[in-house]
Amino acid sequence: MSNSTIAAHRLLVDTGWTKPGDVSLEDMIFSLGGVLKYSPLTGSEGRILINRDSAIITVNSDINYEPRKNWVIAHEIGHFCLHKNIVPLFSDTDKTLSDWFQKGPQEQQANDFASELLMPSPLFKQKVSGKKLEIGLIRDIAHYFNVSLTAAFLKYRLLGDFPVMIIFIENGLVKWKQFTDGFPFEFITYESKVPVYTVAGDLFYNGTLEEQPEKVDAIEWFPEDFRIAQKSTWQLWEQCFRVSDTGIVSCLWTF
Repeated sequence: MSNSTIAAHRLLVDTGWTKPGDVSLEDMIFSLGGVLKYSPLTGSEGRILINRDSAIITVNSDINYEPRKNWVIAHEIGHFCLHKNIVPLFSDTDKTLSDWFQKGPQEQQANDFASELLMPSPLFKQKVSGKKLEIGLIRDIAHYFNVSLTAAFLKYRLLGDFPVMIIFIENGLVKWKQFTDGFPFEFITYESKVPVYTVAGDLFYNGTLEEQPEKVDAIEWFPEDFRIAQKSTWQLWEQCFRVSDTGIVSCLWTF
């Protein structure tokens, strides 16, 4: 169990949390000696100013999507719990919050903390155990924990029972991928262009965002994977989400 996970669990226990809605994020901040406020922020989604055992967390008041707001607050709480002796000021943009695997360790740790604080692993496992990945399940999970679909997919990647791959695309280029054991393909070239005939390609090139998962030919995403020769007719489900002005997350899973 990582330090981020341990710290999130400790806070949940200390505040008496048992299920979503029990304890507000603002109350958690107050219990730590911090203050939460909302204010217009230019070029930033959230900011925390730490002074030893106290902090002021400021969230961009222009954020209207509650799951997004929750993620920003939980991320800043992560900085407070994990990094108070390292850096006194963190200013987090939408890229910081979405480009999970390309930032420094402090941002990864704050994101891991936020994921565990909002979706504690034992409860998440109960919700997904034995259930095949499909968009209805992810929507139910996202609604229950009051998080975004992207956050729910990323958590399923860690704790679900069925194979999935998550791909992050920025400015039309593949920046990272993460996949579970059993996913049938692995190889995608870093910095390669998003394939045209995919759901992500439709979003990037045409601005078309599909609300439901679509079937795509596996060969479009994995033309250079050595397994494709034996699986050239395979199809996958694909669901995409825009996570910033330049960032797209694509989720792929088997039937």
